[in-house]
Parts: sequence; structure tokens; C-alpha cells
Amino acid sequence: MTTAFVFAGQGVDPPWIGPDVLDRPAARTLVAAAADATGVDIARLLTRGGRDLARPAIVQPALVAACLGIAAELVAAGVVPAVVCGHSLGEIAAWAAGGHVAASDAIAAAAVRGRLMAREAGRHPGGMVAVRGGAAEVGCALVTGRAHGSLALAAENAPDEHVVSGTDPALAAVVAAVPSTRLPVAGAWHSPAMAGAVDELSAVLAELPAREPHAVFACNRTGRVAASDELPALLAGQLVHPVRWVTVLGTLRALGVTRYVIVGPGKLMRSLIRRTLGDVAIDIVEILRDVARVAA
Repeated sequence: MTTAFVFAGQGVDPPWIGPDVLDRPAARTLVAAAADATGVDIARLLTRGGRDLARPAIVQPALVAACLGIAAELVAAGVVPAVVCGHSLGEIAAWAAGGHVAASDAIAAAAVRGRLMAREAGRHPGGMVAVRGGAAEVGCALVTGRAHGSLALAAENAPDEHVVSGTDPALAAVVAAVPSTRLPVAGAWHSPAMAGAVDELSAVLAELPAREPHAVFACNRTGRVAASDELPALLAGQLVHPVRWVTVLGTLRALGVTRYVIVGPGKLMRSLIRRTLGDVAIDIVEILRDVARVAA
């Protein structure tokens, strides 16, 4: 059985981690690293919630820390992935879970990523809309929206779902023209609006010490397997390019993945995997009981 670890991105609602996992030494250490990177009590946020979880600079390292805490329990139980991938922010967690960088470095990188994205969102306001349908619907959305402002394809989530990013007038035109839903996000992610963050993030990621990976990495930017030395530029470049999630999942299937372990919040990821690959083996791991079940 070939196992892949799959990590969700920022657009998932907390709680992301079971309190039993949060009490484990590995998770406590990782959450403390997120607190150091943000100056915020991340453990308190993960248990009680709070408005800070709406801030990219906080939510991104917090989610990465939570997911890597779960991943550490899986590995300790003998569940080690052959392949890793993540949707958008989830790539930062996957980067560490595959052994390419240290978990603490990935958390620090997520904090930088969140700060840079928030800065660019302030400079170039906008948002995102999920378009229901295939190529015809998203094509219509792009043509319609671009007549009213800046608009770009942000994600190919599933054969029947795409996401576009852009200015508010463009997004309003899309919602009026095609079946779609405005997403509760703080900026026009994965679009040219984030261009000012790419070089800074790439420089930060390139400085992180590389490790010898134990899992191959299927990346959003191309949808294909990427070498370790390519990942800093690819992970930074995804800020302005669409998430090729359908292609990523096709790559996992071509690599012979037979078990998809969603590490952390998994309902959305499970839906996207099912709608793309059909009836494959999927496990969602959020609490210690899930770890024991997957390891059995």
C-alpha cells in the first residue's frame, strides 16, 4: 500500500486538531514554535478560538503547526508517507512532513508567508469566488469578470469546481453571471495581486536548511513531482499562480498511491479527492483515535 499525506489549505474552519493531540509533546513543541513566530498564544487560539484566526499572519503558522503535530503522531505510530502534497498553504506543512525541511522552519515560513500575503492584500484589495462547473463555466466567469476588473484563475479544485481571484467589481460580475459563491477570505490569493510577496518569500524559503527527504513532493505550481532544490521557488511562485489540484491528484494516482491520509481538517479535501479520483481509500486524521485506526 502506497500512502500519501494530504494537507488542507487556509480555507478550512477550526478546530483543526483534537485536544488529545494538542496535549502530546510533539504538538506542544510545534505550537510553541508558532507562538514564537507570531507573538500570539496559539495554544489558546486552538482550544478557544478567537478573531486572530482570521488573520493570515496568525492562521497560517497555527494551521501548519497543528497539522504537523498530527503528522508527528502518525509517523511515531509507523505511518510514513511515500508522497506528500498540500492545497495552497498545505504545501508548507507537506514540505516538512516529507522531510524536506524542519517542522520549526516550515512554521516560521508560514508566518512570513501570512504576513506578506496580508500586506499585499492591503495594497491590492480583492477576494475569491468558487465557480461551480467545468471549463465552460470558468471560461465564462473569466471573460465576464475581466470586463469589470482584474480577475485570474486561482485554483482547479475538482473537475466541477474552480476558484477565481480578483477585484470586487470583477467578482460581483462573476457571481451575477454563473453559479458561484463568494469565499470568506481576506485577499485575492493565487493571483497577480500577490506579486509583491513572491521574491521576498522565495528568498526566505531558499535560506532554510534543506534535509534529506523521505517522501516525494507533488506541487501545486505544476501539479507534478518536484525536486527538493526546486521547492523554494515553486512554493513562493504559487502565490501568483493557480493551484493545480486536479493535476496533483492525477500525479498521485500515477505514482501508485492507494491510500490518501488527510492530516488535519479533512472534509473539504475528502470531497475534492472523491470528486476527482472517485472511490479511493481516504482516512481523515484529527485525533489520536484516528492515528490508532490508521496505524492498525
